[in-house]
Amino acid sequence: MAEADDLLLEEWLGVLAELWTAAGKALEADRLQVYRQSLGEVPLGLLERAVRRVIRENTYNVVPLPGVVWAAVRQELGEPWDIRMAMEDWGRM
Repeated sequence: MAEADDLLLEEWLGVLAELWTAAGKALEADRLQVYRQSLGEVPLGLLERAVRRVIRENTYNVVPLPGVVWAAVRQELGEPWDIRMAMEDWGRM
C-alpha cells in the first residue's frame, strides 16, 4: 500500500510542478515543499483542475503563490462557504 501512496504523491507533486514548467522556471525542491504543505489536503483531481485554471489565467512569468491555487480550488468548487466540506463532497462524486 505504501508504494501506491508514493506513486500518488509523486503524481500529485507532478501536478504542482506544472506551475514551474508553465512559468519557465527551474523547480526548487524547498519551494515545492512549501506548496505541498500549503495545498496537501487538496485531492489530486481537484488540484489538477485548479492548476490548469491557474496556468490558463496567469499572465505573469512567475510561479503563482499557493493562495492563487487555493483561489482556483474555490472557483472549481463554486465558491463554497466551507471549502473543506466542499472538498469532501467533491471527493465523494
